Amino acid sequence: MVRRWEIGIGLTGLLFALFSLFFWFPNDIQGAFMETTRAGKPEPGDAFFPVLLAGFIAFIAAIQIVSALLKRDQEAQGSDYPRLDGENIKFLALFLAIILGSLAVVYWIGPLAVWLTQEELTYRQLVDTAPYKYLGVVVGGFALTFSLISWAEGRLRARSAVVSALLILVLILVFDVALTNIQLPPNADF
Repeated sequence: MVRRWEIGIGLTGLLFALFSLFFWFPNDIQGAFMETTRAGKPEPGDAFFPVLLAGFIAFIAAIQIVSALLKRDQEAQGSDYPRLDGENIKFLALFLAIILGSLAVVYWIGPLAVWLTQEELTYRQLVDTAPYKYLGVVVGGFALTFSLISWAEGRLRARSAVVSALLILVLILVFDVALTNIQLPPNADF
């Protein structure tokens, strides 16, 4: 039996990635994938990260499609594709609450900290100043990763907190230290 749902999910991801790469990004992003600075140093351009993300989505979608086609001979039962019920809705609601709550923290914790601690300066003036530039990605990123890991494991563990903290540290080292022309989220929005 053909695994229609799995192929459909893979095709949806693949079509979205291809649409993004060939129509959306070329018409919406003005910068190139790689750009050369005035000093002649190549650096990631405006299209760098969106193209990498769309390419990764296309790759994962292709793996999903091939996997579903290779498992074609295996018989899929009706119970392999359960119906949508209250538990599914509750799962999606909690998942969205974690994602949206964490993104709200990423976006607003820096400006809130500046508003509480600085009388004459705005977040826009301090957007590239430690500790303010790190607050959103550290607090919100930790909240996101730790919440999702703990939820998946079904318990709170110190190891999950350490993994989350190390992940945030790696992101800061890559996107703030190694790539000097990139601003951590949401700093470029201010």
